[in-house]
Amino acid sequence: MVPQDEVGAKARDPHSGFLAYVPPGSIAKGEALATTGGGGKTVPCAICHGEGLKGLGEVPSLASRDPTYLTRQLMDIKSGNRTGAWITLMQQVVAKLDTDDIVALAAYAASRQP
Repeated sequence: MVPQDEVGAKARDPHSGFLAYVPPGSIAKGEALATTGGGGKTVPCAICHGEGLKGLGEVPSLASRDPTYLTRQLMDIKSGNRTGAWITLMQQVVAKLDTDDIVALAAYAASRQP
């Protein structure tokens, strides 16, 4: 992550944005995982997170979320460091994902419009 405006970021301007750089092909790989489940590696995200990953009921929106936040959450769920009512369902979703898969999913979700 790099600031779009370094001076604004250092001044903690809440309107100063950041850019996330991901490996080439990550968004396309994330789209395939998110929309099809990657041939059994996971399940399509829209089943729970809704069309366009915009959330569904109490299940949160993933669209346009910070990719670092999404990556951290998925890694914490996978490692067992995150707990909560819905985590049991998500543990099954992330069980077969590797780090590259998680980065790709986060990149894809972050690239979606809210």
